[in-house]
Amino acid sequence: MANALANDALIQQQIDQQVIQNPNLSFAQKKSLRKSILKASVANAPKNSSFQTILSVSNTMVGSSLLVIPVLFQQSGILSALIVALVFCLISCKTCQLQMVHNKPEELDLPQTIVRILGQKYNLIFNITNIIILYFAGVVYFILICNMLYSLVQLICRQWDMDYAPKTDFVLSKLSYQWCGIVYMCLLYLIMLQKNLSLIIKLVQYGIISIIALILYIITKGGINMAEIVNANLFTLDVVTLCGVFSVAFMVHSCIVPIMKNNLMQQNNLRDIAISFGWTWIIYALVGVFGAIAIQGKSVNPSGDGSTVLDYLEQNAFSYGIQVLQLLQLTTVFPLLAFITRSQFFALIYKLEQPPQKWFVIYTSTVALSTLLFQCLNISVSLILSLSGAVIGFFQIYLIPIQLHMTCLYAKKKVNDNKAGLINDTMEYIENPDESIFDEQDFKCIDHSTLKKRFNKQTRFIIYYMIMLIGAMMGFLNIIAPFFK
Repeated sequence: MANALANDALIQQQIDQQVIQNPNLSFAQKKSLRKSILKASVANAPKNSSFQTILSVSNTMVGSSLLVIPVLFQQSGILSALIVALVFCLISCKTCQLQMVHNKPEELDLPQTIVRILGQKYNLIFNITNIIILYFAGVVYFILICNMLYSLVQLICRQWDMDYAPKTDFVLSKLSYQWCGIVYMCLLYLIMLQKNLSLIIKLVQYGIISIIALILYIITKGGINMAEIVNANLFTLDVVTLCGVFSVAFMVHSCIVPIMKNNLMQQNNLRDIAISFGWTWIIYALVGVFGAIAIQGKSVNPSGDGSTVLDYLEQNAFSYGIQVLQLLQLTTVFPLLAFITRSQFFALIYKLEQPPQKWFVIYTSTVALSTLLFQCLNISVSLILSLSGAVIGFFQIYLIPIQLHMTCLYAKKKVNDNKAGLINDTMEYIENPDESIFDEQDFKCIDHSTLKKRFNKQTRFIIYYMIMLIGAMMGFLNIIAPFFK
């Protein structure tokens, strides 16, 4: 995710700078400027081989969930978790491919495809859900930052014989997990207020080092503890939380189009997406299985609360080194998440205009305080991941890709016969066409005659709406599950 966020932040930063430097531009000129910057970003980006593209897609998916997946594998059962991971990998892979099937060469990002086929209402749904999912990703990142940081703080306190509160206690009268979050958020808040994140963007690319180190560390610890596999939990039906976590773990839908645009062999896009998801499943399977074995029979460390795999492993130089790497990587990604969500939020309200400075500060402060509240209350990372993945992810993983596909293939009014209506379902667009930030385009889609011959209409409806039903059920179960624990 980090590299994709860095690229998005860089492009948005360029757009913002151009708008600020040219305040007298008309809306149409700003729209043209935005399009030219997007085109330049794709044209100037080096074209990647299929191997590089596969790694890029996989790297976008693999992230903070690696820390919680081993714990969920151990709790839900290794075989159960592998099956769940495979099912959601296949579903996410297919719906990602559906988006690329309908993306035209001249469309530089997914919203352009959505607007052309489904209209502004669905584009609004996409933008709102994207903001929400990125916001909760930021919340998860900050909680994990504080987990790593407080573990290191406790190490220092023990060395200096200083008094501190257990991580699981809510304490403000002495050094505690809450104070750790408050102090660190103050530092991050100063970074969040910056409109130029060039240094952070440069640092993010090194985050892959912490991911590789974490994967190798977990696999090594699992190999050492392999004898405990006979006592490992293999199969249960308690997989609701796991389903939600894997929904978000395989969610790359919002940034798949820009990544695949840089693929040197465009005809291999669908194949490369499938290989990317397969490789990512292997990574999650290895981390999950070896991580579950690594923590089998171990109790939670005094410095943790059992939410991540590091809370169970022995505390030594290696584990503290991993935590430092994770802390640095998450610290660089968090401001990018805040920047992207803020940019997308204000784009809904101000389109291509710059928001007043006071609203910029108010929004940033609100995000910082609400994120801090989640951390101070010690809300479970798995709960946040599962709810956001299953509930919000339903729209991006299931609803939008499947509606794109079915509407394009079987809509009664073809897109080229309802040009204005598909951009905006009201007369408002006809009267104010400049409200769309996209240029008018040819509303015919790619020729899908061969695709339509693979299945008849009824079969395709049954398959895809059954998939959508699975997503809806997972969202519902994740909403009600916390009330039964």
